[in-house]
Amino acid sequence: MHACGHDGHTASLLGAAMILSELKDKLHGNIKFMFQPDEEIESGAKPMIDEGILENPHVDAAFGGHLWGGVKEGMVGVKHGPMMASPDIFNIKIIGKGGHAGVPQSSIDPIPILSQVISTLQTVVSRKNNPFTPLVLSCCHVKAGNTDCHNAIPTEALLGGTVRAFDEEART
Repeated sequence: MHACGHDGHTASLLGAAMILSELKDKLHGNIKFMFQPDEEIESGAKPMIDEGILENPHVDAAFGGHLWGGVKEGMVGVKHGPMMASPDIFNIKIIGKGGHAGVPQSSIDPIPILSQVISTLQTVVSRKNNPFTPLVLSCCHVKAGNTDCHNAIPTEALLGGTVRAFDEEART
């Protein structure tokens, strides 16, 4: 779970399904309930649509919801146009030359290099992007070395994160 409410999304749709099922004799037309997996990566709605989720029976209108911590309990927020930005995922591997921490001059330490990469990435939004175009770049995980070993410089350092934007130009 990454705290954006997927458990709440499931509970909300199941609750709506229960209520609307009880009202089915008073409703005209078909109602289809769809759970969208992996909405934050490319395998979200598109494969479902390609496989025919909007057919048999045909869907004339669709409504989606996403929980959001900034909206007060009991309130519903509505916005015209895009609400959530595209999520592009990045992974970076810095390959150095491991060695003993007592003789760092004999190694190529990937950790300071990774630190510079992180610092530089943090300036992309403020220095490479138009400030009127929404763009978020987040470094979300870092891994280097072995936590059981405090005297070895690792060979690799890994960084992963996401870039989010509302339009293609900002994504590039």
